[in-house]
Amino acid sequence: MKTICTLLSILVAFSTQGQNLTVTHNKIPVSDVTVDVWSANLNDDISFYEETFEEFTKQEFGKKSSNDGKHEEVLEKVSIPQVTDKRGDLRLTFYSEDGRDKIGLSLLLGYDVWINPEDYPQEMERLKQFTRDYLRFHYVHYYNQFIDEDMKLIKDYQRSVEKSEKTIGSMRAQTTRNEEKLQTETNATRRKKLEEKSDQNTQDIERLEAEIPEMQKKVESLNEHILQLKEKLKFVEEQYYDDEDSAQN
Repeated sequence: MKTICTLLSILVAFSTQGQNLTVTHNKIPVSDVTVDVWSANLNDDISFYEETFEEFTKQEFGKKSSNDGKHEEVLEKVSIPQVTDKRGDLRLTFYSEDGRDKIGLSLLLGYDVWINPEDYPQEMERLKQFTRDYLRFHYVHYYNQFIDEDMKLIKDYQRSVEKSEKTIGSMRAQTTRNEEKLQTETNATRRKKLEEKSDQNTQDIERLEAEIPEMQKKVESLNEHILQLKEKLKFVEEQYYDDEDSAQN
């Protein structure tokens, strides 16, 4: 039950942030200079963003970015045809602003030559879509990990229910056999043992029968949670708004 509550609290926490996946233009310090980035709020641990960005770059370019130890994920000398025909260093920077943890994606084309809206307006706009593509990738992984965890818990509960039902059936069969033996058993010691075993079986059956509905309720809660997660997943797969068309944080 604690696990279910934890997963639900994570979902609620994300919901209270308005599910705002807006990508905004910003200027932040990167590699000791101020550069233009496409920025988004963090809604999860930095380590998970590092993990998903490495997986995203591996999927897109056949090689992973790496952490440079300076709050950045970097992929050097990469060709990003959907952004520009020039090779460059792709950087995902982690930073804080106005009390919020954020990421900023930038592209260095050469020595101190960064993509920016003044000199590279088209490339800058395409980098915005590229940032959205990464965020979509990230949140698909974000929600799928919870769906997978829920599915594992459901299977565990279902196995427990099946095991309990099988145990109940075995104990009832044993109790029936004991009752048949009691009809002909005359030895007081053996009769006492048979009666004690039947009484214990009855107590265990009552306990298991009380536990089964609770486990079934947990399965129902998890299934409901999975439906909620799938709705969130659908949202992040489909809804990426322009700044001027979306609510601000």
